[in-house]
Amino acid sequence: MFKWSYILRYLPRVIQVVPVTLLIVAVAMAAGIILGMVITFFRVEKVPILRQFSVVFVSFIRGTPMLVQLFVVYYGLPALFMLFGINILRVNRLFFVFVTYGLNSAAFLSETFRSAIGSIDKFQWDAAASIGLTRMQTYIRVIIPQSVVIAIPSVGTSLSSLLQDTSLAFAIGVIDIVGKINSMSASLGHSLEGYTIAAVIFIALSFGIERTFALLEKKTRTQNEAV
Repeated sequence: MFKWSYILRYLPRVIQVVPVTLLIVAVAMAAGIILGMVITFFRVEKVPILRQFSVVFVSFIRGTPMLVQLFVVYYGLPALFMLFGINILRVNRLFFVFVTYGLNSAAFLSETFRSAIGSIDKFQWDAAASIGLTRMQTYIRVIIPQSVVIAIPSVGTSLSSLLQDTSLAFAIGVIDIVGKINSMSASLGHSLEGYTIAAVIFIALSFGIERTFALLEKKTRTQNEAV
């Protein structure tokens, strides 16, 4: 039976590990944005070999569950490094979570960035070339500023999804929100109260992300219109 007294036992300890969940989200999103932009460049500019590799990578990430990716990285990365005589078995498990979630974010964000760039009218490329701008200058001064405004809503959605996916990190022993609840419920014999707290925390964080990106989108659109 649901007991409010257990809420008070769960709440302080669960709140203590919220920074772990937020750290996973922050690191993964930062890595995803950077790597996603690189992948987008390879595909938009049709860089030989790297473009084909990027297509396969994105297809793999989008076609497999996050949990499968997490186990592939957790068990596969040490085996790969061992081929070169490097032992990473004692590395903090958060490292494998960062790698997995960073790669996952990169794949999905690259599609968002590519779609945003593709939505820019082609005549703007021609106009930029006609006034002597190089390809890179066109990206920096013309294409990227407009693409950012277009991509903001989708990036916010990806960030919310990433936040929810952090709940899988406990599968390799990372003590985040869900990991803490699982460990406590095993000793307390009550799990519903813990998951109720988790639901409230995730809803609150998701709402904060949604509002932040809504304001960011409004601000960037206003600035672009002013320019």
